[in-house]
Amino acid sequence: MADRIAPASPELRDFYSARTAWRSAGEERMRFRKATALARVPAGAAVLDIGARDGGLRAFLPPSVRYQGIDIAPEFARPDVLIRDISKGIPFPDGSYDFVFCIEVLEHVPNPFATLAEFHRVLQPGGVLILSVPNPYHFKEIIWNLFRIPDRQGHIYGWTRQTMTRLGEMNGFRLERSGGTYLHPPIPIWALLARSIVYRFVKT
Repeated sequence: MADRIAPASPELRDFYSARTAWRSAGEERMRFRKATALARVPAGAAVLDIGARDGGLRAFLPPSVRYQGIDIAPEFARPDVLIRDISKGIPFPDGSYDFVFCIEVLEHVPNPFATLAEFHRVLQPGGVLILSVPNPYHFKEIIWNLFRIPDRQGHIYGWTRQTMTRLGEMNGFRLERSGGTYLHPPIPIWALLARSIVYRFVKT
């Protein structure tokens, strides 16, 4: 496994290593269900999962997909999860994947523009990027901003639908559709009030 572990930014690595136990099974299930419903991944597709943790998304995909995860925290190292800081690039050839999933990760990445450029590079022509980020209009975000509650989740950026659409366009993607995840598990909700928004982009 040692040859599958690349150096990461110490600050980023240590921050997320300290939080490997942070998770809500209900939130993860609702995110994964919404993301895979928008993706419509066919059998046999090549899938890259960014910020994979322990590969939980894999259970929501067809059994025959060719799955590869990437995560920054060494605690998640396993045969199908490569440990790497994606801000240093993605170590796969151009056009390697049919689908890239990036679920609740982009808001943590120091250079999101360059990260989307890497997603575009590793996707085949017509490939699909499924990207979810926190909704800046969710009541938690509004309350935290209103009362200046310090961020403990490592969020560096926030995006509206307009700015996410533009970020995608500047990196060669076309937004096809989007949807909300949940108000609070297990309550599904439309995008305006959802905790996070899932976007389906297509490589142009």
